[in-house]
Amino acid sequence: MVLAAGLGTRLKPFTVRTPKPLMPLHGIPCIDFVLLNLQQAGVTEAVINLHAHPGQMKQHLLGEIHRRLQIAISDESKQLLGSAGGIRHALPILGKAPFFSMNADVFHLAPLNELASRHQELRERHGVLMTLVLASGEALAGQTGDYREIMANHSTGLIEGFGQKKKQVPFFTGTAVFEPEAFSHLSLGVPAEFVPEVLEPAIRAGRVGFLNSDSLWLDIGSPELWFQAEHKIREALRAGKLPDFIAGKLQASDPSFCGRFELGKKQIRLDDTVYEIEDFRNS
Repeated sequence: MVLAAGLGTRLKPFTVRTPKPLMPLHGIPCIDFVLLNLQQAGVTEAVINLHAHPGQMKQHLLGEIHRRLQIAISDESKQLLGSAGGIRHALPILGKAPFFSMNADVFHLAPLNELASRHQELRERHGVLMTLVLASGEALAGQTGDYREIMANHSTGLIEGFGQKKKQVPFFTGTAVFEPEAFSHLSLGVPAEFVPEVLEPAIRAGRVGFLNSDSLWLDIGSPELWFQAEHKIREALRAGKLPDFIAGKLQASDPSFCGRFELGKKQIRLDDTVYEIEDFRNS
């Protein structure tokens, strides 16, 4: 399940015309990194929910570039169902087996095969309903924002609660494995949020596992964060820190994203409009 139905409000003015998952990093729409990672892990089917700019999203996702994946669309264009309601809405498509869940609007090359093995282990030991990937080690380097700390028990492999919002603490990356039953108690077609209605009850029941990962994690949630992520991607590419299946795509890409975006040291151009980076910082 790829979650791609967000509004992208904080990323305006870009998302007035472009859905957030199609915002480029080094010329490649952000959602493509998610799909490439799924393919690398041997996944052949993906369910993707849509809300904003559904026409653009469908045109991109069902195009030739993603022919290796069988993609099913979970349409939320008429009603946004939230971070848990969207998954509940897609359960009839997802089926009865455990499934990966990933955000379409972050760059994160999570170790999916390792995550699947970890979930199976914790399912057998503790009956977990989900296993979350937590950022740790190098994944925290350079993260300037505050994130809600996840309190994890390394002896049991279970998450026990939340701490305060801080810098440089383990946080949920948005990548997970879920059992369908984690969402089956929610009403179909009714908006619902993941943390209060799914995650917190499962933590109290002792049924949430975790996997630490130091894989690069980059947020593009605001123009300034997107600008920073663009430069970090270029730095990682130059330093040889990206896997070959990603590095090859980046080296062959057009960083201008077909002329729609142009990135400079102090300016970002969107079509015929130039925005100063300082304007984003002050907005």
